[in-house]
Amino acid sequence: MPRITVIELYRYRYWTEKLGFDREWIIQSSQAELYSTLQKLFSKNDGLLIPLRFDYYLGLSNTISRKKHEEIFTAISTSTPVQVRMVSIAHEYPSTAQLLATYYLATSTKNFIYIEGKEDPTVILHIDVDNITRLTYETSIYETYTLTMKFFTEVANIAYRYGGLAGYLGGDNIIAILPLNSYKEFIDSLPDYVKIGIGISYRPRKAMELATKALDEIRRERKKRFIEYYDVSNIQE
Repeated sequence: MPRITVIELYRYRYWTEKLGFDREWIIQSSQAELYSTLQKLFSKNDGLLIPLRFDYYLGLSNTISRKKHEEIFTAISTSTPVQVRMVSIAHEYPSTAQLLATYYLATSTKNFIYIEGKEDPTVILHIDVDNITRLTYETSIYETYTLTMKFFTEVANIAYRYGGLAGYLGGDNIIAILPLNSYKEFIDSLPDYVKIGIGISYRPRKAMELATKALDEIRRERKKRFIEYYDVSNIQE
């Protein structure tokens, strides 16, 4: 089961409202700095961070021990102006893991919750749209941005239907985290004009690396719609 770690910046809105009316540049700068800090904390432990709403973050943290999660939690707590809460759950379906994490955040008074569970490989799909650069010059930057956001919403809804989650990486790049037993059905549900690199590893950072490697190969050779790479040293029969 993939391990999903949800991070909440508790009562974030109340902090922002204390900054006065000329606050948006401070908020945006703070969010960028915090995202950089969190991404480094997870990636140096072979995890990966996905931004959600910037007051919530989604960490992929297979193979990261409870102790390391506690260390990450402590480091985050000293890097933010608000209280931090963290819930880490291993579950077959990433979508269910975040649902359970949301429940614990809503009902528990604890700031740190780590639930033990068997961890399976993380399946990451790196998705992008064909010919987006050409389309940008034929239409406009803003129009292709809105098209990308619309496409991301569609991908996120499809991923959720198959028990997965999706995040936006910038440009026309989308990440999806799917269960081992349904990622191929997810691919079949996507339109033909997308390219999909797939990485599978117990270590989320390695899975992302392999997915990007596969996507780069598709872009270079333009012969296949999707390619899979496995971290065979970590996949157990």
